[in-house]
Amino acid sequence: MIQKDYGRELGSSISEMFICDRVRGDSDYQRIPLKHMIGTAQPKLVEAITLMEANIEETIELDELASYVGLSRRQLERLFQKYLHCSPSKYYLKLRLYRARQLLRQTSMSIIEIATACGFVSSPHFSKCYRIHIGISPKAERVGTQGVALSNVPLVAAAIGQQNVVDLMEYNMTPLRSSKVLFEAQHEPTYGSVSL
Repeated sequence: MIQKDYGRELGSSISEMFICDRVRGDSDYQRIPLKHMIGTAQPKLVEAITLMEANIEETIELDELASYVGLSRRQLERLFQKYLHCSPSKYYLKLRLYRARQLLRQTSMSIIEIATACGFVSSPHFSKCYRIHIGISPKAERVGTQGVALSNVPLVAAAIGQQNVVDLMEYNMTPLRSSKVLFEAQHEPTYGSVSL
């Protein structure tokens, strides 16, 4: 929005001030640092997740991961359940799928290459996991990064307050201007006041 209203130079300068290596797009997943989510009181959990993040392509078995951080498998599972409300395996899968989503949206790598780069044994297995957890196939993600899966159209329409499917399709196909997005965001309960 800053680049659009005030130019690329100011947008880049502000980005550099915040040490951003790239400006996140509207549809990109915003990663919240783990230390902010669980605090610094669980260094073993942070260490385990750091290892997971560093080993997306060649995944680490859970027993091996527990051994690296100096815990038993059961202790590691309890930490994940207590602080992240899921098993280590499920968390690891989500990390790999979000990485795959980034690659689908931001690179021209083939789906087979992305599956391999994210530690999946085969393209069909990757596609099945992606569809189950993300809600659309990798191919649909690549083709319609800005679109909505047709099977979810009525649900999404209701969720964002559109009257019918046609309104939703127009909503998604019309490029949103930053001022419209800002106006809509101001009416969200979590919006912080920003003065430009």
